[in-house]
Amino acid sequence: MHSGKFTKIIATLGPSSSDEKVIKELITSGVNLFRFNLKHADMQWHLEHIKKVREVSGQMGISTGVIVDLQGPECVLIIPEAKELAIEKDGLLKINTDVHFNPPEVYSQLKAGDVLVVDDGKIELEVTGQKEELYLKVVNAGLLKSGKGVSFKGKKISTETISEEEKGKIKEFLKASPDFFALSFVRDHMDVGNLAKFLSDNGSNAGIISKIETQGGIDDLDLIVEESDGIMVARGDLGVEVSLEKITYYQKRIIEKCRASAKPVIVATQMLESMTLNPSPTRAEVSDISNAVRDGADAVMLSGETAIGKYPIESVRFMHKIVSFNEKALRVPAALEFSEDRTFSIVKAAVDIIKSDNGRSLSKILVATETGKTARIFSSFRPEIPIIALTQNEDTL
Repeated sequence: MHSGKFTKIIATLGPSSSDEKVIKELITSGVNLFRFNLKHADMQWHLEHIKKVREVSGQMGISTGVIVDLQGPECVLIIPEAKELAIEKDGLLKINTDVHFNPPEVYSQLKAGDVLVVDDGKIELEVTGQKEELYLKVVNAGLLKSGKGVSFKGKKISTETISEEEKGKIKEFLKASPDFFALSFVRDHMDVGNLAKFLSDNGSNAGIISKIETQGGIDDLDLIVEESDGIMVARGDLGVEVSLEKITYYQKRIIEKCRASAKPVIVATQMLESMTLNPSPTRAEVSDISNAVRDGADAVMLSGETAIGKYPIESVRFMHKIVSFNEKALRVPAALEFSEDRTFSIVKAAVDIIKSDNGRSLSKILVATETGKTARIFSSFRPEIPIIALTQNEDTL
């Protein structure tokens, strides 16, 4: 069992992990939360499997969280009546004939010279032509797949935070009482506020995890952290928006900011990518996870590894092993400048006692909390003993 682990493990549920026995084994191996990615499968599948996760974890007597990952203000490229299209360098695709955008309001904001990156950087296209008749010129050849996400290099596209279609989906998912909604492609704190208002208007107190994967998200990081209940370093799409050599810097900066604000932070994308096809990780992947733990990440996430990979259970076991060793061996985070908030000051004084000679005999920290804030602040100081949060509010758990 994984009760002694501080850093949490999030697994994305998919075809490889949807069986009840596999879900049980994933929880036993170390999974704390399950992510449901709305880009894949239909709503009914997700609702059925959220119910299945709740039932399995209930039978095991273990509390596991549920994260519903929304599309948010993402743009996707659609190929009419086809799933994919082989494209050659310098070829032309006519917009609104060969390809479409969803949401459609993207079209009116494009101009010649704009560069589009599709499918996590696999395909690059450049807008050419006049406003009445725009084309996409193929910069690098490849297989263009319908429904893949599009990023716009150096350009901010104005779209709704959540579409009317997605609002309808959220209302249905609220019946399943997810713990968190993850908002993709957060551009600024107003995106977070828009989702928070929608959830509140519909009677939900589910937390919001903002995915930092755009330059706008980096630029408005302080206010996004303030507005959010948690942050995800979504390195895949972020690596398309910014130069790859900056990814590690931004990851460390985001983790630092979250720790100083006592907001949970998740590191995601390609953490054990090789295990989608192979039974063991690369040395670089082990180092990547170890450094995320050392930096103070609250959770690490598996995506394709558990959703569609050949070795979902083995991936979680390796993740658990790497995390458990390194959070003990490397648990000396750099000192941070913490908030002047009164609760921070009280908690810091308590942590100083715990770390002093007088606190050496303590084995656990008991924290009474209504919303979970005090427990999160304790966690941000990274004491070396477990924190047990006591609350009368079931939703806080």
